[in-house]
Amino acid sequence: MSKPLTESILERLTMQGLTTFLGDGEKSECVAFPGASSVLCHEPVTDLNYVVAGHGANQGDRFRTLCRSALSHKLPFLAIVFPEAGERTGKIAEELGLVYAVDFPIMVREDSPIETAGSEEVEIRRSSGMAGAADCARVLAVAFSMPEESVLRALPPSLTESPAIDVYLAYEGDRAVGSVTLTHHGDTTGVWAMGTDTSLQKRGIGRRLLSSVMAEAHAGGTRRFFLGATPAGYRLYESLGFQTRCVTKVYAAGETSQG
Repeated sequence: MSKPLTESILERLTMQGLTTFLGDGEKSECVAFPGASSVLCHEPVTDLNYVVAGHGANQGDRFRTLCRSALSHKLPFLAIVFPEAGERTGKIAEELGLVYAVDFPIMVREDSPIETAGSEEVEIRRSSGMAGAADCARVLAVAFSMPEESVLRALPPSLTESPAIDVYLAYEGDRAVGSVTLTHHGDTTGVWAMGTDTSLQKRGIGRRLLSSVMAEAHAGGTRRFFLGATPAGYRLYESLGFQTRCVTKVYAAGETSQG
């Protein structure tokens, strides 16, 4: 029987998922301490560099050390601070010049049937090779206002060779219009970088994409999903059965699309 997805476990899964998702980049650097971890793609893009703080983040000044490392490289980054990290962690972030950006609910969908829904005009394909990586980079660059070349370096074609990750794309004809990434942790799956072309939103593309890949993962043995919800995606996730398990705070050094 799987352990309940407590805040402590979700903090570990969040860091593991970020490392799996962003750890294959050309310049990626991952550091892990008990209670505080970082994954830096070393791209000049806030949403491609992360520090995560949980219980014990301030023992040995771990959180401060990781943030200072990113700042010393003049990297913009996001710090995801779980409640168990304590109020002091937020104060340290502010002392270092980070700015509170947004509350970031960590949501969980426990085991239950999943039905595909949304637009039937898109075809869902698993990404592979250079063509798939390029399509994914184009979608995420538009969806999250990031330089396409930075996204492609952070998410290279080799990413999809790992058995712990799947990248999916939604296509209208030959045009990629949506992307989502799943990281696999036993019977638990993380959902990352859910994005659709901003010119095509509100057409059910994201719903079709996410519900389809979740149904496939569930058929393959996944029994629960977790994700961090931006304000833009919260209602979609809630409508697909996700429930908030804890609420983290995100601090930013640089501009971000997470707000």
